[in-house]
Amino acid sequence: MISRPHTGNLGEAAKQLLVKRVAAYLPPIALPDPGAVQEKFKGAVLSTSLEGFVALADSLVKTGREGAEALTRILNSYLGEVNQILVESNGQILDFDGLDLLAFFPEDLSLETPDALERAGFASQALLKLNNAFPPVQTSEGRFGFQMKTGLAEGELLLTVLGSDMLGRTLLFSGTAVDQARMACLRADWGEALRWNEQGLWPVESDETASGSKGSSSSYSFGEEELLSIFNRLATYLPRQLAQRLKSQPDVPLHGEFRRVVNIFLQLPGLDLEQPGDLETLKEYFLTVQGICTGLDGRVHQVVPLPDQQGVRLYLAFGALSTNSDDAEHALRAALALRELPVAPKVLPTLGIASGNVYTGSIGTDQRQKYIILGDVVSLSALFSEAAASEEPGTLLVDRYTRERVGLSYLFGGDLILNLASLPFPVRASRLLSPRPQVCSLATFVREYAPSGSLMTGRLGLIEEAFEGTRQVILVNDTGHASYLAHRWYKRDGAGAAGTCLPNASTVPYVAWSSLLGGLVGLNETDSRTEKAAKLSQAVARYAPDHIPLTNWLNQLMGLTLEEPDFRRRVSGQQRDLFFRLVIDLVKGMAETKPLLLIFRDLQWSDEPGLLLLEQVVGELENAPVLFCLTAQHPDAELQARLNALCGA
Repeated sequence: MISRPHTGNLGEAAKQLLVKRVAAYLPPIALPDPGAVQEKFKGAVLSTSLEGFVALADSLVKTGREGAEALTRILNSYLGEVNQILVESNGQILDFDGLDLLAFFPEDLSLETPDALERAGFASQALLKLNNAFPPVQTSEGRFGFQMKTGLAEGELLLTVLGSDMLGRTLLFSGTAVDQARMACLRADWGEALRWNEQGLWPVESDETASGSKGSSSSYSFGEEELLSIFNRLATYLPRQLAQRLKSQPDVPLHGEFRRVVNIFLQLPGLDLEQPGDLETLKEYFLTVQGICTGLDGRVHQVVPLPDQQGVRLYLAFGALSTNSDDAEHALRAALALRELPVAPKVLPTLGIASGNVYTGSIGTDQRQKYIILGDVVSLSALFSEAAASEEPGTLLVDRYTRERVGLSYLFGGDLILNLASLPFPVRASRLLSPRPQVCSLATFVREYAPSGSLMTGRLGLIEEAFEGTRQVILVNDTGHASYLAHRWYKRDGAGAAGTCLPNASTVPYVAWSSLLGGLVGLNETDSRTEKAAKLSQAVARYAPDHIPLTNWLNQLMGLTLEEPDFRRRVSGQQRDLFFRLVIDLVKGMAETKPLLLIFRDLQWSDEPGLLLLEQVVGELENAPVLFCLTAQHPDAELQARLNALCGA
């Protein structure tokens, strides 16, 4: 459970300052209470794209704290001037992340310039002039300048509150005007301002930039409400740790810093936020994502509609406000959980993950603050999620650095070489498939899958035939039957192990054999990697001494050493016969010491090389004291025929 920050030890002046600072993280239209304000606003939306700050951040990261302080000063100066221009035109910043900015200009007939689109046009030209005049920054790696382009649209802005009081809340800005402004910005050239209307896209004309406004959109009133109540309500819209830092020292500035962050971008296809049903779907989905991330010390940093794709993109961060040595592990666990959550029936999200040092910090002025995460790996994870969308549904792409950080704990499919439009060079990404299967001995299997009498109906005859020695291979339709057989076998002092085929891992050869062989050899999770390798070497030397030179293959298969390039392709291809002979002789040698029960679960997900190996092992060990128990849920006709052949049916 996340504790809510409180202000019990602060004086009245400190509480007033604290409320002012917390309120600066929210746009004025959301105040004084985001959950109680109207959901629809009429006006103009301005969307901008920025280029230069990411490259500058990656240049300064090598200088550590000094570079973070310099970047904070630059960003504060830039955002402060941007905010001033918007306020002078009665506009306000809705969102800013160092790459994009979204601003809103509400309709207001009391202003000197009542037309919202005209004021937005004035602001867009002023922002382009500001950007052109903003001085380049010199670092040890070169001179960094900045580019901007803008898009405008007039219409409806929708404000939606996502999340919960316990897990935290965030604001989603959507609507026709937001989509059209973003599309106009997307199609503009650098240094250009385009506006959207029914006839298409048009450059912002000079008469649309005639004047600003003397009004101000940043005023709001909390009335006589108690300060503690205001803080508790608004703090839920900030990252929890950020709110706690503000609470502990409301008069101390928050310093930016470079941190190692794991970034996940998740794309949800097929969501039209103009439709109430889709918006409700997103609200429910967001709560689920929040729960998964919070349980793994991560958070949802940003939610952005994708007007050109009719979808939504979520940005999740692990390690942004506090670094944990398990951030990469937590991020991959979260990604795998999220991959299995369909947005709509049979529609899976696509995800991209990249990690590295990024800039994190609160920037802006006393009037408007934003907590941002800025760095090249943030952009890379977003590009990965877009590239994954062109692959099969549910594809999850991971950068090399994150893959190295999780070591041997996960299984990855074949790598992709991506030619991304915004990068000058190809990038390698790995497909994340699943956690590496845990070693499962027969004793472990019996403990984890206790027999259930209700599951045995109709299968006891097969099991009795197996014990009588009249059947060597039996096929059952669930794990309960296999556990009953294993329980009886284990009570008779029989040995054995279980292996499980994993969903999404059919392209990785021998997944089930990895855990099964480890269980036969006697590996367990309390052993160090060195102890496991020693046990494996001893088993090969004892039971299959002719294959000692090939022991390294088993080390790689079971995740005891890093896999060589193309290792699995080789042992399932040109070196398959050698590998099969190693496994067959090892199992046969162990069976001569004690009869074995080998359980293969979920063969409907089996990889083809693993299934071929099973067929050959069954054929060659026909006269050995080895019993095979196979489980498969709803196999297709071809697999069913092969399983029937194994059982002699």
